[in-house]
Amino acid sequence: MSSGRVATLLKQFVSRTQLGRAATGWTSQCSAQVGTSRSFMTQGSRVMAAAEAPSTSGRLPAFWHQIRRSAWTDSKGYTHFDSSRGSWFSFGPRAQYALGAGVFGFGVYYWSSLETVPFTGRRHAILFVSRKGEQELGKHLFEQQCLEARMEGRLLPAHHPYTQVVRKIGARLADVAAQGVGAGSQEHMKGLNWEYAVIDSAVPNAFVVPGGKVVVFTGLIKMLASEAELAAVMAHETAHVLARHHAERMSTLNLWAIARFLSYALFGIGLPNSALYLGIFLPYSRRAEYEADEIGLQLMASACYDPSAAVSMLQKLHHKEQAMEAQSRMSVPGFMRTHPLTDTRVDKVKKDLAQAYKTYSESNCGVVQGFLDVFM
Repeated sequence: MSSGRVATLLKQFVSRTQLGRAATGWTSQCSAQVGTSRSFMTQGSRVMAAAEAPSTSGRLPAFWHQIRRSAWTDSKGYTHFDSSRGSWFSFGPRAQYALGAGVFGFGVYYWSSLETVPFTGRRHAILFVSRKGEQELGKHLFEQQCLEARMEGRLLPAHHPYTQVVRKIGARLADVAAQGVGAGSQEHMKGLNWEYAVIDSAVPNAFVVPGGKVVVFTGLIKMLASEAELAAVMAHETAHVLARHHAERMSTLNLWAIARFLSYALFGIGLPNSALYLGIFLPYSRRAEYEADEIGLQLMASACYDPSAAVSMLQKLHHKEQAMEAQSRMSVPGFMRTHPLTDTRVDKVKKDLAQAYKTYSESNCGVVQGFLDVFM
């Protein structure tokens, strides 16, 4: 073979070898890029799954991670994808079973927690609130209020006439409430340690905390003219305890906390507390006041206090409120009040007087006098 022919063959061999190496290098680069792309896709999928799944820092159960994503893994390790539903509402079997059991369990708990309010017959559920915890909270609040008033020199002593009349009326109403009048659920009334305190303050107000702890301000006592009118106020406060309005309000707060958690965990939406205050708390507070007026009428009638004193008491309170608003030049809209407008309360109490007088007659009561002239 000639030297020229050999040179030509050598050149062809070298050229093919370089082309093969270049192709091999290009293929390797493509494979590396594809591998890198797959790696990015895998990491991206993990990031997306992590973004869709709730955080485990709050010690959520394992099934929670099947919620809010469209893929789930069965017991054999196979991954299933659900393309017919959005990722927000795709639940794996374990999550479905757990949620179903949770809904059923809550339904049973809710049903077992239902109580009947005496006199009105309204049904309400007391949720996640124990009687012991309710009473301990009331005791703490009452002691704190008395301590602050004592340190300021505004807590009236036990021998003061105002304190004595408040305790006398309170004991009379508490005895009636403990007798089971009005039917309904009254287990929470057993063994209550009723306590009463009078605080020197110009504000015409009185309030009660859980467990039968009543506080009356001197501004209210001075506004009234008879023991029956003061009894109307204290019967109203006793009615709050009988109807367990405090426990019902705490139950509402507990449910709201659960609703806020679920709304944020499932949908990423935080419910504003203003919605609770304006949409639930204030309307319920006004309804509870109406109910306490109705029950209080029955309690004072059963304790042989003239029910009509509730009307005169509210009328005086209404005039006092008007004077205070005129002085401050401020008027709170009805939907922003914790209590209904007093004039509407007067109208409703007048409608309930017929039933109250029936109770009064059945209790064999005479008209109770007992004016507070000695205190004026």
